[in-house]
Amino acid sequence: MAILKGKDVVYAVRIPVDEETTTLRVLYQTGGGRSKSRDELEVSTKDISGSAYGDKTETISFEGLMSVDDPALKALEEAIDNAEYPEILEINVNTLEAKVGKYMITTFDVEYPGDDNATYSFEATLQGETTTETLTEVPAGATDI
Repeated sequence: MAILKGKDVVYAVRIPVDEETTTLRVLYQTGGGRSKSRDELEVSTKDISGSAYGDKTETISFEGLMSVDDPALKALEEAIDNAEYPEILEINVNTLEAKVGKYMITTFDVEYPGDDNATYSFEATLQGETTTETLTEVPAGATDI
């Protein structure tokens, strides 16, 4: 059994290009994560009292160094500007398995720290449920800095 490393998980976005869908990997990713939580509901009847599961919330976040022309970042920024729900893939590069879902981009941050590299970060909330796909290849994208 192997241990999963952060560099083994990359993010990509599917965007329409000339009546087809293209999957673009976000360039120069330096980190990412996923979080799931459920609301807690108080339950009280004559037979039982306690807690029950409520609504589920799932979020993803990822960050990295900005490239001067990263089409995936451009597509994600346009999604928040246009109130769209892009399809985002969380890909395990070792197994080619991807968690895929439609997300609402809730936060897009860019920092320009003087002489250092400009950075980006995204946070997005899942709309609906994720599906699992097995890809034939990892979308091309720069990873080495």
